[in-house]
Amino acid sequence: MLAGTLVRMAPGSVATGVRAISAVDLASLHHDEGSLVTDAVYRRRVEFASGRALLHSLLGVRGPIMVGPTRAPVLPRGVVGSLAHDRLVAVAAISHNADVTALGIDVEPTEPLSTDVARLILRQDEKTIDAHLAFTLKEAAYKAWSNSGGRMLNHHDVHLEIAADRFCATVLPDRRCIEGRFTTTDGWHLALVVITRDGGGQHPTERE
Repeated sequence: MLAGTLVRMAPGSVATGVRAISAVDLASLHHDEGSLVTDAVYRRRVEFASGRALLHSLLGVRGPIMVGPTRAPVLPRGVVGSLAHDRLVAVAAISHNADVTALGIDVEPTEPLSTDVARLILRQDEKTIDAHLAFTLKEAAYKAWSNSGGRMLNHHDVHLEIAADRFCATVLPDRRCIEGRFTTTDGWHLALVVITRDGGGQHPTERE
């Protein structure tokens, strides 16, 4: 199952979780959290509520989890994390370990994307990569990059290289490789990036 796969992808310093998107979670949404999606459509409110329920479960806290300038969850001091969802599931990764400086996670269905959307995601030198997989990997890398203080990127600012179950998302023109792991299972693409204080998960490349 997806939860077990995510556990195997993550190092011991990172806790992960998976939660089905369910309207039941609306009842547990903190008032302040609910105010963030008051004007959103019903489906978006449900997805938001399930994501927050997952984070509360992983963190063991009851207070509201608000959003920061990049729309990422604002977690308690000393905790880094990342959250993502598709129509059916929410996934999250968190770490209390001071050596883990940023996380990035994404989950997407394996259904193919249209040619027009694929063109927005894939660079000319990435045509052999499935567009929806590429989107998943680039989103996970961008979240980790953003959580590390990196600037805004578009999909063509990132070049992907894939080997087995690992990938390098090189941010151009910085030539900074953001490394992560990924898998395709049970109808989902799943990607996780873990950046550590010693430079693990992020390093310069020689790519021009």
